[in-house]
Amino acid sequence: MHDFFSKMNEAYVQKHFPDGSVFEGAMKTGRRRSLGGIVFFGLFFAATLCGLVWGIGRTLQFVSNGEDDMLSVGIVVCGFFGVILLVCLLILIFLIRGSRQKRGDYIANSAKHSQLPVSEIEAFERQATASDCYILTLTAGLDRALSNATNKDGLLTRDYIYLADPAQTVIRVDSLKACCLSDYTYCINTGKRHKKIHCLAIYLIASNGVSVLSDTTEKAGRALMALLKQRNSAIDTNDGSVLPEGAFDSYKKRVLEGR
Repeated sequence: MHDFFSKMNEAYVQKHFPDGSVFEGAMKTGRRRSLGGIVFFGLFFAATLCGLVWGIGRTLQFVSNGEDDMLSVGIVVCGFFGVILLVCLLILIFLIRGSRQKRGDYIANSAKHSQLPVSEIEAFERQATASDCYILTLTAGLDRALSNATNKDGLLTRDYIYLADPAQTVIRVDSLKACCLSDYTYCINTGKRHKKIHCLAIYLIASNGVSVLSDTTEKAGRALMALLKQRNSAIDTNDGSVLPEGAFDSYKKRVLEGR
């Protein structure tokens, strides 16, 4: 178990939660990502704007030269750059708003997605830096490097579990209805053909209908299921079987309805 889970310690807190706050750490991660996106889309916006200016100039030349047959081409080019410019602008506005979010905004968003009161989210955060909190290392290698989680590790406190998903979902362990493994796939282009890659995720389902997932290795996922079963023996684990791709929704409905 120690390969996947370890107890919280001061060194980890200082590295990942230097202000003693899980959401402060998530905010800083989100802000770095937003700033990177702002730079990328800002450059793309500038390039698209240049393209639009060029397109407008060419269209005006067609008009002044009486090249009516080329006018429609110029309009299409301007329209294309205009649409791309608008999309870039909307993305930039979204990223800028994201970069301005404060810790309180993250807590409020977490409470909303978790369907828990803010007081519960704050209680989770206080427990997260305590010495009895488990650090959950569910992924390794490339999966860990490519994870979109705001923290690479999940957390299991006295009363809550948190897998650091982008929505910052927090679930009470005593409200867990299910913890199971599920298969999913994605395709990569190898040049000559598309190759399907199988991956493994662990799903958590709470009694209030909230669900969250995280990529996991099979050993880590099964270790987490065993650990949670010690805390809440009523948790459904699908008898340890891996859900096939596309079966999660029906499984979730069955678990919540108690069938």
